Amino acid sequence: MSSSNRRTRISRRTATALATMSVVAAVAATAPGMANAVSGSSSAARHSVAQTRDAETAGTAPNLRVKAANGITYQYRRFGHPGAGSVPLVFLQHFRGTLDSWDPKLIDTIAAKREVVLVDNVGVGGSTGTTPSTVQQMALDAIDFIDALKLPRYDVFGFSLGGEVAQEVALRRPWQVRRVVLAATGPQGGVDQRASDPGILQRTLKDNPGPEDYLFLFFKNTASSQAAGGEFLQRLGERTTDHDAPSSLATRDHQLTAWSDWGVTDKSKLVRLKALFQPTLVADGESDILMPAKNSHLLATYLPDARLHIYPDAGHGFLYQYAVKFGTEVNTFLDR
Repeated sequence: MSSSNRRTRISRRTATALATMSVVAAVAATAPGMANAVSGSSSAARHSVAQTRDAETAGTAPNLRVKAANGITYQYRRFGHPGAGSVPLVFLQHFRGTLDSWDPKLIDTIAAKREVVLVDNVGVGGSTGTTPSTVQQMALDAIDFIDALKLPRYDVFGFSLGGEVAQEVALRRPWQVRRVVLAATGPQGGVDQRASDPGILQRTLKDNPGPEDYLFLFFKNTASSQAAGGEFLQRLGERTTDHDAPSSLATRDHQLTAWSDWGVTDKSKLVRLKALFQPTLVADGESDILMPAKNSHLLATYLPDARLHIYPDAGHGFLYQYAVKFGTEVNTFLDR
């Protein structure tokens, strides 16, 4: 099937989901009491909940809610197959992205080997509050959520804007963060992280971005990458119940401010990466027009313990184009 035919077959549900997800450019419900019930339950109840989480997938895991010490009620999904010696993997999403924006194939590949936690940060999707305008505050908000779950040790996975937040979380909680995965992201003060191309800006800042925008921004302009993008968009329509709420335009604007501030080129900021000593997997697509792969090379250069993988024939959405391959690589890295 040609990529153009794939695009015409994208469902209305998928198109609606896309309007809630990030089209991150280089500027561009419901089980409310489960988390609290788990923390105060008997061992038998905890075992029952664990079995339920094992049976869930990205397409069926319910929306959970927990209130943190900062007064915010966070919406999240928690499921997977925790292995001996493994710790939960906390996922931090891209610009305008919500729980529904993650590729089910990627998440289920990773969740087959470990417990995963997907979260809407403050003001995003189904979480309450107002989205902050700095990456640093987003990191503090993410830490408040993790503290509410009482996770003593965990790994973090950050995609794009989420990768910026993940770096700050790892720097601020070195005694808790065990390993880090940074996908299609860059360091504070990196290079060419603020897009100036009018075509990219126009598609990124649309009030309601659609499938064509997503394919343009996240996938390389080749038949193979565009075809993979079409398959990814189809997978977004697999979830049929308990959808997340869309992110607001106010969230878009606040996240854009945070991203833009982070992207101001400043070589002095790169020195901070020396303090992020946790083993880190850095990955991107070789033709990322939103967060140029040269920033992944910078991360790999300045981080004390980094592994770098640049995927061919791929753009910003390389992790969805290579969902099983990258998911397997993530599990292998985290299990070392």
